[in-house]
Amino acid sequence: MKRSILIMFMVSLPITLLASSSVLAGDTNSAAQPDISITPIGQYVTVRGDEGRFREDWGIKEGWDGGIEDATYHQKIDKDWDMDLEGRALFDEEDYKLRLNIANPDVAFLRAGFTEFRDYSDDFGGFYRNFVPAGFELNRDLILRNGDIFVEAGITLPNVPKLTLGYERQFRQGEESLLEWGAVTQGATTRNIYPSVEHIDETVDTVKLQVEHDISIIHLGDQFRYQHYHDNTTTTDQSLNLNTSASQSVTITESYKHDAFFNTFRMDSHVNDKVYWSVGYLYTTLDGVASVGLNTVPFNAPLDMNWVAQGVDLGSDSHVVNLNTMFGPFAGLSFYAGGEAERTHSHGSGDAVLTEIAGGGVTNNPAAMLHGDEIKLSTDQTIGLRYTKIPYTTLYAEGKWTEQRYELDEESSAGTPTFQLDQNTAVMRQDYTAGFNTAPIPRVTLAARYRHSIYQNNYDDEVDTIEGYPGFITAQDFTTDEIMTKLTLRPASMLTIAFTYQLVDTDIGTSTEGVPALGTPAGSLQSGNYDSSIYSVSATLTPISRLYLTGLFSLQETRTVCFVNDNPAVTKYSGNVYSLIGSAGYALDNKTDLDLQCYYSCEEDAQNNVADGLPLGADNRRSGVTVGLTRKISKNVMARFRYGFYQLSDQANGGLDNYTAQLGSASCMIHF
Repeated sequence: MKRSILIMFMVSLPITLLASSSVLAGDTNSAAQPDISITPIGQYVTVRGDEGRFREDWGIKEGWDGGIEDATYHQKIDKDWDMDLEGRALFDEEDYKLRLNIANPDVAFLRAGFTEFRDYSDDFGGFYRNFVPAGFELNRDLILRNGDIFVEAGITLPNVPKLTLGYERQFRQGEESLLEWGAVTQGATTRNIYPSVEHIDETVDTVKLQVEHDISIIHLGDQFRYQHYHDNTTTTDQSLNLNTSASQSVTITESYKHDAFFNTFRMDSHVNDKVYWSVGYLYTTLDGVASVGLNTVPFNAPLDMNWVAQGVDLGSDSHVVNLNTMFGPFAGLSFYAGGEAERTHSHGSGDAVLTEIAGGGVTNNPAAMLHGDEIKLSTDQTIGLRYTKIPYTTLYAEGKWTEQRYELDEESSAGTPTFQLDQNTAVMRQDYTAGFNTAPIPRVTLAARYRHSIYQNNYDDEVDTIEGYPGFITAQDFTTDEIMTKLTLRPASMLTIAFTYQLVDTDIGTSTEGVPALGTPAGSLQSGNYDSSIYSVSATLTPISRLYLTGLFSLQETRTVCFVNDNPAVTKYSGNVYSLIGSAGYALDNKTDLDLQCYYSCEEDAQNNVADGLPLGADNRRSGVTVGLTRKISKNVMARFRYGFYQLSDQANGGLDNYTAQLGSASCMIHF
């Protein structure tokens, strides 16, 4: 794939240039002179410390890299047609982009493109100070390649339906780290800190057809999508016994693919400057198949089991209808409302075989026939008001309500183990927002908003043959209050300052039924609380025309408490996050510019529960500074030099993933 993209990029642009030159040579009046720019770049990054963590934080790979940072080509084919070509190719990073656009707004268009880039993951797991070693790395380059290729063409003739036909493929291939760590045992202590990895091979192919047309003041549109999705993942969890040097791995392989059809019809109209309405209908049908396998090596008693489910058939059909309208303003008052209704039926069935150690030998249990069926019924309503008659002030309010009902039936009708679950779930969501924006005096703007939301879940298990989690939970309620206010001051034309404060508070309540086998009593309790305060100040200063300064500082105070915080293995979270972002630019002269960007963050949440649990608090300092110098060498040539410095100090992980990195790059934009 990489070689083909390089050939596409390096060959297509010169061919296009030569073809355009031939046109110009043959008939100087047939086309305008093309506009071309190309920016080659070379870059070197050195890292001292954890290279994987640096890649994950900044998305940059150590070592040499270079290529074409940006290339553009614009050609006026004739007075009505334009062609644009844009590209990028950074070879060692495998960062590629190619875009082609040929268009006449009153006739048709053709668009095509390709993009590929990398995501990086660190292969370091958890950290437990009392172990030797206290942390583990896999010594693997975890790279996930993301890509997209598309082509679409459309007809845009006036007074006839606009038609668009296209194809797109998206893909993700590679490996990424997980937070689901494996167990490590030393002495009589076990902690889950061994790193885990997931291999991903995912593709999505989409064919789309879109039609749009206006009949008088009514706009009609229909959008059809066919999607073929295929995903294969392999997750590896490894456990390690430091006392005996024995290790064990659990490999989970999952495969899933589906064919889905989506069709969306919409109709809307601006009846006049005060009345608007829209209506839409979505139909979706999906047919898929999945398989899951769990393999444990070595396969020993008493806890290890292998499990395989092949040919799990999945399906879903969904109907969604919505209606929206807006009126106003009438005497400064505007009103809008909307509603949506949905019915979705999902189902799945398949066979599963469980292999286990029993009685000193290996037993293959009879295949369990699994079946699941769910019906979702949902309605949503939204009502909003806006009032603008108060001088320099806008008042607004909005309410949203959602009612949902789920009917879930699951069972294993044969094999081992058998179970049956018939559950009815009722969901009620309410969200209320009110606020204002005002500018009572020149150079001062004040905005404030209050939001109150309620999220209620009620579970009714008519049949549940397996006692325990989560069946004994009968209800959960989430109540959130949020306040936000922002004050903007402009004391002078050269200075703007904004102060922002946000408070979020969420209470979680849980109701349970008694489970005698587990010793769980019936009742209700506040099972959790989350609150966060965010303070920020930003400023922009331009003391002279050649200099600008911008900055943002924020402080987030967060606290999370759950009902078992009296257990020393589960500590409450209480931490602060400080962030600072700044930039500056200065024109040294008419041809030379200097710019600066800086970033600093600090997370503080020290936990001291080493004896009873796994400390997961944050205590790190992350910073980055880049300085750039741009020099205009001639009318068509501009050079740029950049230096970057990056650093991480993470005491929560004992400094094992600390790093210091430096970057140097040089580029030159040439304009033809």
